[in-house]
This record gives sequence, C-alpha cells and structure tokens, in this order.
Amino acid sequence: MFRSLFYGCLTILFFFAAGCAQLTETAKKILGTSTQALERARRHGEHKTYPCSLSQCFEAVLSLERNQQKSPEPATTATSSIPTLSGTPQVPIQQGKFFDVFLKDPHYRYIVVIGIVGNVDTTEVGIFFDGISPSSSKIEIASLSNTAKRKVAKAVFDELDKHFLPADQKSPPGEGLPINAF
Repeated sequence: MFRSLFYGCLTILFFFAAGCAQLTETAKKILGTSTQALERARRHGEHKTYPCSLSQCFEAVLSLERNQQKSPEPATTATSSIPTLSGTPQVPIQQGKFFDVFLKDPHYRYIVVIGIVGNVDTTEVGIFFDGISPSSSKIEIASLSNTAKRKVAKAVFDELDKHFLPADQKSPPGEGLPINAF
C-alpha cells in the first residue's frame, strides 16, 4: 500500500517538474507529428504576402493536395497495375497536384506536406500562415530540405498568384508583393 502511494506521488511530482509542454512535445516527437524542426527552419524559409484572408489562403493551398477526396480521378491502366509496398496500386499524380498533406491545423495556422516528387517521400515541408490584417496574409514555406522547400514554394506561390494577384502584379516566389499591391 505504502509503495503504490509513494510511486503515485513520485509520478505526479515528475509530471509537475517536467512541465506539460515538454511532455506533449516529446509525445509528438514519438508519434512523428512534431513541427518543432519546421518552426526553427522558418527563419530560412521563403515567404510572400497576399491580399487574402487566412481561410482563403488556407483553402487555396489545400487545393494543391494530391489525395483530396472531393473528385478523385481514376488511375490510368499504365499505373494501376504497379503495386506499392502496401499492396495497393499507385495513384498517378493528378494535373496540378503536388503533395500529400501530412498535418493541417487551421487554428495553429500551418500545413505540413510530404511526398514531394524528387525528394524522399517523408521529407516534410511546413506551410505557415500569418494574418497581417483581415484581408492580408503572409505565407511562409520552411523545410530542412532546400530542394523540397523550393519546389513547394514555387507550387504554392504560383497557385496563390493565380487566385489573388492581378496579372500585372505577379512577382517571383519569395519576393513579396509590390509596394502598391494594396
């Protein structure tokens, strides 16, 4: 009886001494859902500002998701017979679909994508959204892989340029909007 009470108190003391934030981050690392490395890589990331609300930008970026369930396109006969390691057939890359969404959280304003062509399937790229004003958002692309970061930045910024910038105000990825864009 005394031993179980002692170990129970010791466990509670451990939780208070360790702090909740460390426990949740450790659990996220074990599960593979931690965004801490991508958060640190943001300072070396590419960014651009758009005249759109956070939800509009978020939805436009999600439109590039390869595994959307809205209108799946049938696999072609050339790729439907090639099994993957899991035994399911490969799905061809759809026109304009560039990545698979690994994590997304509109509340914390980020999307983590994987499956970038030309990189290891598990290479993570973070897309972070910052609301500058109700009608203006800053989009940041960060990754530990420079090639994956550049590929995703080009795809995302090109898509957002199509949706939210007039033709005369298009700028290269990472350059930001012209001063007179608003």
